[in-house]
Amino acid sequence: MSSPLRMPATMATKKGAGYLAAQATDRTVVLTNHGKPTAVVMSPENFDDLERSLRQAANSMIRGVTRLVAERSTFHTADEARERLHARG
Repeated sequence: MSSPLRMPATMATKKGAGYLAAQATDRTVVLTNHGKPTAVVMSPENFDDLERSLRQAANSMIRGVTRLVAERSTFHTADEARERLHARG
C-alpha cells in the first residue's frame, strides 16, 4: 500500500468530491486543516480490509486473554464454591 496523500481540506473543497474519491481509489487521503489531520478518505475496499484486520486483531487478543485467564484460574463446581464460602463464615 502506498503512503497516504496529505491534502489541505480547502484544496479538497475546491477540487470537489469527485476528485477526492478518485484519489482515494489509489491510496488513502488524509485531509488536513493547518497541517493537522482532520479526516481520512479511503476506498471501500481499503476500509473493509482495515475493518477485517482490526476485527482479527481483536479476536486474537480476546483468545489470548481467555487462554491466559484459563491457565491461571482454578475452576470449581457450584457445590465446591458453596462449600468454600460456608467454610469461611
